[in-house]
Amino acid sequence: MDQTVEIDSREIDKRKHTITRIWEHKKVNHIPISVWMDDFSTSTLREQCEDGRLQFDVMVKNINRCLKCLPDDYIPYVRIWPGYMTIATMFGMAVHWSDDPNQAPGADGYLIDDMNEVYNMVLPDPVHDGLMPHNLQWLDYANRHMPKTVHLTGIDLGGPLNTVKDLIDTNLMYTAFIDTPDAMRYFLDMVTELQIRCNREIIKAAGGLERLTCTDFDPIWAPPMNKGFVSDDVCASLSPSMFEEFSIPYNNRIIAGFNGARIHNCGPNPSAYLYPEHTVDVMGLNCSFKYSKDDLHRLKEAFGGRGFIEFNFDNEETPEEIVSGYEQIANTLSPDTVALPLLFLNETWTDDNIRAVYTDLRKISEHYAEEIIWNEE
Repeated sequence: MDQTVEIDSREIDKRKHTITRIWEHKKVNHIPISVWMDDFSTSTLREQCEDGRLQFDVMVKNINRCLKCLPDDYIPYVRIWPGYMTIATMFGMAVHWSDDPNQAPGADGYLIDDMNEVYNMVLPDPVHDGLMPHNLQWLDYANRHMPKTVHLTGIDLGGPLNTVKDLIDTNLMYTAFIDTPDAMRYFLDMVTELQIRCNREIIKAAGGLERLTCTDFDPIWAPPMNKGFVSDDVCASLSPSMFEEFSIPYNNRIIAGFNGARIHNCGPNPSAYLYPEHTVDVMGLNCSFKYSKDDLHRLKEAFGGRGFIEFNFDNEETPEEIVSGYEQIANTLSPDTVALPLLFLNETWTDDNIRAVYTDLRKISEHYAEEIIWNEE
């Protein structure tokens, strides 16, 4: 078993209890503060994405650092992340890397420039095609080499509409919603079924659902029956009626079987009021503060009295910008809606800076928790 610093399982259980109460909208003494830690000091993002063992070793280093720097809230996790485009590669698409090896990869070009082509597509194999063998190999490795107090994230599969965006010419995709909706539904059915099959293999490789933070990329731990997760960034550019027709039915299939789930959309959020209107209770939204900060009142109304919102500070915000951003969030959403900050940090942050920003955020989160109108026990 690879060595991490000593982890107190009772302390981790206490932190999980706090998160569980957040899901239940029950009183806590503070809103948890979460961290997404990267380290590119000795290897680039590209090197880590392409070498599973290297990525794993970096994650062990990140776990050690977070456990050392964060006095509370942090629930250790390993993230297996080859990029955003696993499902696109399963259909045969190549990975695109820019000249910057620390810029996230994507799918190279597109596959479909005529919607009639979708009827000739063959459903890929969830075990053997594209990047899935890499994903499953390293999920299995992490499961076997980390203590049970360390969870694993699922794989960033992107959600049905995100896959459509990767595979279909952009202009064609937007016109197809209107001009060829049956072909769009056919293709969405296919990629949704594929994602469901991939999720089954991901859960198996990770050693079971309990081992995962959730079924997709989110590092914030979810209670056992609330681990459903689907990304839907394309909905940022769709009308609410389009969201109802081309997002909700397919998202429903992916999160089926859970009591609660989360969705991701960086933002903006024109369909925010529809997020909770899935068959399974969508209790959480993961979004980017930069792209969703203008939607605070809309999100407050959507999740008021239930659920929560995770705001990613993922655009190289300074400590001062993170603290002022979370103050803005708390002041706007209180007393109805809970918001968790998720800080994207890397090797440029000193340990002292990490501790200082946590301390500042903790003060806000304690006051914020006192103001929330929680469900009665």
